[in-house]
Amino acid sequence: MSEDLSVNPIAGWEIKTVEAMQALLVEFSYVSTPFQRPEEAQKTPLLVLSVQQAKELIEVLKKGVDRVESSGISSPPGPKH
Repeated sequence: MSEDLSVNPIAGWEIKTVEAMQALLVEFSYVSTPFQRPEEAQKTPLLVLSVQQAKELIEVLKKGVDRVESSGISSPPGPKH
């Protein structure tokens, strides 16, 4: 990952189901500076996922986790959010 890449660590999330829409509502909380505490995190707009999109996201996340865990590379040293 490039050192000039700006990232915002996720501090939490909230997921709600909307049965009438057959959908999930997702809202992430994230920190935008190293000095920000998790309880001060900003929130994304409310995002809507269809059931199919949620299933696809689950699979993509699982594959990503497997890839990271199998690489054996740890986080770089230094401050963490």
